[in-house]
Amino acid sequence: MKQKIFTNFLMVFLPFFLFLFLSNICIGQNDITNGSNRTAYKDTVVRELTIIHHITIIDNQPLLKNDTIIHSDTIVHQSFVPVPVPTGLIRGSMEVPLVKDTNWFIQHHYYCMEYDTAQRHSVWVAYKFFDEYNVKNETRTDAWAFDPLIPKQYQSLNSTTQTFYEFGYDRGHLIASEDRVFNKLANEETFYFSNMSPQLSWFNQHIWKYLEESVRKWAQSSDCDTLYVVTGGAINEGVEVIGKLTTRNNVTVPKYYFKALLKRKGDSFDGIAFWLENKTHDTTKPNHTYSITIRELEEKTGIDFFPNLRFAVPDNPNLEDEVETTIDITKWKF
Repeated sequence: MKQKIFTNFLMVFLPFFLFLFLSNICIGQNDITNGSNRTAYKDTVVRELTIIHHITIIDNQPLLKNDTIIHSDTIVHQSFVPVPVPTGLIRGSMEVPLVKDTNWFIQHHYYCMEYDTAQRHSVWVAYKFFDEYNVKNETRTDAWAFDPLIPKQYQSLNSTTQTFYEFGYDRGHLIASEDRVFNKLANEETFYFSNMSPQLSWFNQHIWKYLEESVRKWAQSSDCDTLYVVTGGAINEGVEVIGKLTTRNNVTVPKYYFKALLKRKGDSFDGIAFWLENKTHDTTKPNHTYSITIRELEEKTGIDFFPNLRFAVPDNPNLEDEVETTIDITKWKF
């Protein structure tokens, strides 16, 4: 008798609970009020992720060949999408560029990257800022470590005590340690070798550091709900590099570094990009002479930044082009 009652209960209420669950994940990004009048736009990507080798598109949805990874968007029919979904798109993550199927997509708890195993270097690192991430609860951990999602032979260093110092380079962070000080794990993840790049010491400790500080300032500005960041050393085909460090797993040494930034306030977006040479500069602080449009950075790097922007405002399918081809300097004051 009890079993029959339980069975009837499931038949009546299970569809209802399932509907609630699906309705919560059918939108790629949830608007979450975080205790202030600022709104954080958080993606719904499942966090238990490993390496993606390839991404394919089926019925306008990005489906992953490897079953260890699930994106909540992929289980809901996206019939409302107004424009075609390009191959390599990770839906629901505004900061993530298009992923090339020849590289690895790595998702950590608090940032993600595309990784080139042949060059022992990331193609880009992507992350976001909002109020919860704009607080300092931890100090620098110096938790230098191999990336647990990448085999050691594909990483830039051979041991946790090894450095680039003897060649004149720092272990330069791509996502800065100071960008992730809201909890211990977040900071520890920034010390994975996959997030390190051989940056000249002066460059890392001066102009790059100051640009990182400016990014954090912009993330906390009153005209920003969420700041999306993509950063890296340029290692794409056709771009000049300094060379390789043969005694450091043949890691590529980039000649240029970049940042692409997308600032969101409600349904308003502003973008800017930066392109800096890995050298000693005449100034310790960057200025707008180093800034370019996001579209110009795409042409330099071959990376399609912020592809989800085309879906952000359904009434404006041209939003991506508008944001990526213009810069409003008043929104990015140093």
